[in-house]
Amino acid sequence: MRTNAYALVMAGGRGERLWPLSREELPKPFLRLFEGKSLLEATLDRIAPLFPAERTLLVVRKVHEEAVRPFRDRARLLLEPEAKDTAGAIFLGLFWALKEGADRLLVLPADHYVGDEEAFREAVSTMLEAAEEGYVVTLGLKPTRPETEYGYIRLGGWEGRWYRAEGFVEKPPYARALEYLKGGYLWNAGVFAFTPRTMASLFQRHLPAHAQALEGLLSGLRPEAVYPSLPKVSIDYGVMEKAEHIRVVLGQFPWDDVGTWRALERIFEPDEAGNVVLGSGRHLGLDTRGCVVYTEGGLVATLGVSGLVIAQKGQEVLVADKERVREVRELVRLLDQPSSA
Repeated sequence: MRTNAYALVMAGGRGERLWPLSREELPKPFLRLFEGKSLLEATLDRIAPLFPAERTLLVVRKVHEEAVRPFRDRARLLLEPEAKDTAGAIFLGLFWALKEGADRLLVLPADHYVGDEEAFREAVSTMLEAAEEGYVVTLGLKPTRPETEYGYIRLGGWEGRWYRAEGFVEKPPYARALEYLKGGYLWNAGVFAFTPRTMASLFQRHLPAHAQALEGLLSGLRPEAVYPSLPKVSIDYGVMEKAEHIRVVLGQFPWDDVGTWRALERIFEPDEAGNVVLGSGRHLGLDTRGCVVYTEGGLVATLGVSGLVIAQKGQEVLVADKERVREVRELVRLLDQPSSA
């Protein structure tokens, strides 16, 4: 393990499809879904053996500053003035990595589930070794289903401990995802490693506004002065799809990005009726099968239903067909409109 490698943990996503549990003031990384532990806390635990607190950067939006105060002894907090997607979060971490002379930077989301932490750390260590000057390294995972919400990696040749990547494809339609599943593509886990100078060069080539803003920060400007000039773009679209020298380390462990309520039935063991029941409340089910039920306090009773997601938090309740949980985001946007109040 390199002694001057930094980790950048991104905890800015809203997680709208996990409404009503996830919301603007308490987004997905802060949800305590795993034995009272939040996804963010689990992420910090996972990387702690590799990165001490002084070399762990935690980037969140400024509006969530209070929510991350409990983690101040575990990471250095970087506050984004406004949300600018993953390229913006990496931009802020890259500034500190360059300023402090880091020789590698690992970037990872704060809201993923990992079923084997030791195997994850082994993959990360290999990624840092592969991240030589001029290369970006990504973590790839073997698909288990034709998922349309993930990006995919087209593999090239094997190079001993990692693959060469031939290209990235973002969120394909179902038929194309099925072809990728059969064709040996990997899921793009959204975990990257690189030297700071390599990413600065890629910003210069593909995200010139970010490169100019980075020069501004390095010359003494504050983030508030440069963030308005940044386009809102993901690192996948802004850089990775265009980069030429990509390496891929294969991760061999259970993984999920916990993007929808259905992810919980892939992670938690169902009961004898195929239901996954979570939360501090109580569920009473009669002739209820294949449902995901989350309740915080009180009782949720179900009769003669199957294939539903039922989630209750406070005064808000979601009842949805499991096959349509990706559309919860659209429901949340309707709720955000003044007419829905």
